[in-house]
Amino acid sequence: MMLGLVAFVMVLIWLATIWLFRHHFDEVGKAIIEDDLLEYTALYEQQGGKAVLALFEAGGHGQHAQGFRLIDASGKDLINRPIPPQQTDDWPVFPTDIKPDESGIAWLRRSLGKGKVITVGRLQLPGSEELWFARTNDDDIAALSRVNLLLFFALVFSAVLAVGPVVWFASRVLRPVRLLIDDARRIAREPSLGLRIRPPDAIPELRNFSETFNESLDRVQALTEELEAANDQLAHELRTPLARIRGNIEGILKSKEVSPEALDLAARSIEEITRSSSIIRDILSIRSGDSGAMRLNLEAVDLEHLVRETVDLYSASAEERGLRLEVQVEANSGTQYIDRQRVQQAICNLLDNAIAYTPENGKIEIQLSSDKGASVIRVRDTGPGLSEEDEERIWRRFVRGSAASASNPGIGLGLSLVRAVANAHHGKVGAVNRREGGSEFWIRLPHSPAFSKDE
Repeated sequence: MMLGLVAFVMVLIWLATIWLFRHHFDEVGKAIIEDDLLEYTALYEQQGGKAVLALFEAGGHGQHAQGFRLIDASGKDLINRPIPPQQTDDWPVFPTDIKPDESGIAWLRRSLGKGKVITVGRLQLPGSEELWFARTNDDDIAALSRVNLLLFFALVFSAVLAVGPVVWFASRVLRPVRLLIDDARRIAREPSLGLRIRPPDAIPELRNFSETFNESLDRVQALTEELEAANDQLAHELRTPLARIRGNIEGILKSKEVSPEALDLAARSIEEITRSSSIIRDILSIRSGDSGAMRLNLEAVDLEHLVRETVDLYSASAEERGLRLEVQVEANSGTQYIDRQRVQQAICNLLDNAIAYTPENGKIEIQLSSDKGASVIRVRDTGPGLSEEDEERIWRRFVRGSAASASNPGIGLGLSLVRAVANAHHGKVGAVNRREGGSEFWIRLPHSPAFSKDE
């Protein structure tokens, strides 16, 4: 784009220069005609027509595409020296409405074709005679050709001088800036905190900026890892006391000397402890999945059977909320080595979300298909869909979508667990808005041989 702009400016300069030269040559030509007319007039009044003719021929005007004419009051030629035949043999006819300028000269311009123009000046003498002087622009065209040639070489030289810095700027400045932008986008897209900007060697300022930016990323990574380690440690530490509390409460439930009210409170406490334990398990599972340390109990599983079995578990819940639950399975979806419990948990989380956010009389579709060496499980709903920010951020821990409300309980771990399970199986997850409304969440599980049953 920069080179195109430079070329455009140079062409404009070229055209403007030629126009200015042409305009200047026209003005010079008129000045020559005016000077000759005034000189011939004075000479004619003093010495007559023969002196004027002698001056015209002595000046070699005929060799410079110029013509001279002197006519009397009746229109008869007293002297007639037209422009040489290669230009024109005839004098142009002046329109009757041409008025002379301040010097008393009436002007006429006629095109002769191929860029050639004849300019005629007519001066009325005191004795009713008329003096005509004509000139073509042959000399101007020759001069313009030389100017064009000089401008061409000048512009080529200028282009080399101009393009050189532009190319240098593009290679030494713009290219490193583009690389910085690409690295920044890559860091923004990837979940890994270990990515860094590659410092360019070309510009010290950009290298210093990259190093400073990477230092900031190092601090962010250190703080994040410290926070994750604290969360993991907290989750580990909470499991033991929760298990002890649960055991104590279960002992109360088995006692025969406890009042019904106390038994009811103990039962509710067991439910809350179970919920807290489930959250702790999810946090630890997400952490192990993100770090690649999730333990998988791999076995040969018929995905079609697993999907249908999981959907059957949610049929009653969907019917209770007035939702249609449909399953679409592609033929020969195949058997895969996966952790049955983990994958089913991931599908359950997607179905939980779909049921929670789909309004009454809505529809939820679960589709199982094969695509380029992988099985893809899609869960589609007719809910409110996702905002532009949601498509990336909802997969993070403790983050809920913009459509979440108090009526949809949760702390933002479900989709994080789905991603962790997919990562552990060397797969991927994603979410998009549907054209007809609602959203689509998918899990992609490769068909092996990335890992095997013995892994």
